Amino acid sequence: MENTILCPKCGSSEVEKRDHDQHLKKASGILLGSAGVAAGTVGGAATGASTGAAIGAVAGPLGVIVGGTVGTFIGGISVGITGGFLGNYFGKKAGVVIDKNIFLDYKCSKCNYRFKQKIEKS
Repeated sequence: MENTILCPKCGSSEVEKRDHDQHLKKASGILLGSAGVAAGTVGGAATGASTGAAIGAVAGPLGVIVGGTVGTFIGGISVGITGGFLGNYFGKKAGVVIDKNIFLDYKCSKCNYRFKQKIEKS
């Protein structure tokens, strides 16, 4: 048996479910993805620079400079991409949680009242 959702303001059964999912996924994915890229790039560049310099030390002072420079770019790019991917993924998950718990889910087509369905516990 299907429960009909009624508008708490006017009692109409002409109620539509609002979907914020797509917009929230996009916005939170971009926001956390950008944060992941920034954090990953800085951390990866620092790690890459020290690793590259250590490897280049075998070739002498010039090897330290070249190794540190190459390591900075490689570390920054690889870890930045990973950070961006993970930030985007978890940002989309956070958007879904926000949608389900904060935003008003329903809108009455007759009176335009927006509301969240109350779940009755039995």
